Amino acid sequence: MYVSNMISNHGNKVKDQFVITLTNSDAYFQSYESIIARRINATDTIELDATFWDYSRTTSKYLARFLGVTNKELKDKVKSGEYALVDLNSTPLKDTCLKPLINMAGKAGNLISTY
Repeated sequence: MYVSNMISNHGNKVKDQFVITLTNSDAYFQSYESIIARRINATDTIELDATFWDYSRTTSKYLARFLGVTNKELKDKVKSGEYALVDLNSTPLKDTCLKPLINMAGKAGNLISTY
């Protein structure tokens, strides 16, 4: 598992915006202490948290960057159903696998590697 900060347009690490990559290459976007998106590598599926995906301007900006789309494309893909809205913040995965890492990343904001 690997955690890194998102990078700003100026090349700086962005506080409280993280990408979590699992060893199977699935990736999660975390804003503050909430999981916002999951990219499932095996099926190339994108899932967004129904509650937090459009929480703030900053979250939306870095979510779009994580997905490699514009904000308009992001909203269009949600509207069309291409990006599924699910509950990513009460899943067993978050509670058992990601919560300790989220706590470390959210509080420290450092790069963490467990490979």
